[in-house]
Amino acid sequence: MNSRTKKLILTAATSLAALATLGSGTYLTMHAANDVSTVSQTAAPKTATADGTKLTATSTSGTKSNYKVTYTDQQGKQSATFQKQTLGTTSTATDEVDYVGQTDGANVKLTKNTTAVVQGTMGHTYVHWNTGKWSVTAVTDNADTSGTPTQFAKQVNSQLKQASLPDTAKTGSVTVYSGTESAKANTVKWQSGKQLYAVNGTTAADTVKLAQKSAD
Repeated sequence: MNSRTKKLILTAATSLAALATLGSGTYLTMHAANDVSTVSQTAAPKTATADGTKLTATSTSGTKSNYKVTYTDQQGKQSATFQKQTLGTTSTATDEVDYVGQTDGANVKLTKNTTAVVQGTMGHTYVHWNTGKWSVTAVTDNADTSGTPTQFAKQVNSQLKQASLPDTAKTGSVTVYSGTESAKANTVKWQSGKQLYAVNGTTAADTVKLAQKSAD
């Protein structure tokens, strides 16, 4: 191998190494730019207050396409989460919303213009109604003596009318419970394109309020 051939090989190797380094750096830079570490980089609100309880965002993780924001109350207890997922297709995101259409059951008036359907099963009473592109289900444990299922449903409906749920939602669902749910069973979900948003909380009022304050 003559010196000219060696020089060409060395030059090519050096160029490839430089490209590899540049490519790696570019990837790392793009990856870092896509990460989220503060709530202001997301559609989630920084705080939300409902029924005298203030929730504050205390941690944010993930990327712009898939992230999770965690909230704690004044006692420092983790009370809710706000999540965004980007799924493979719009139909997949829609299916994940768990929208409930018209159901059978006894009718009950929540307001002059809002009629709901009441169903009972497995020790719970479900009051369900549809409003625009949203389905709403208010669940009461039959052992709960603090109020009736209809009273709780009226409270939920009243809160929903005080402020709008996310305008960009193509379809959405609200499922809330009359009692405090330690497993954050209260949920508000909505879909916009391939994006699925979900708020989960320990109380109905806090969960709904976080969704209402969403920037999406």
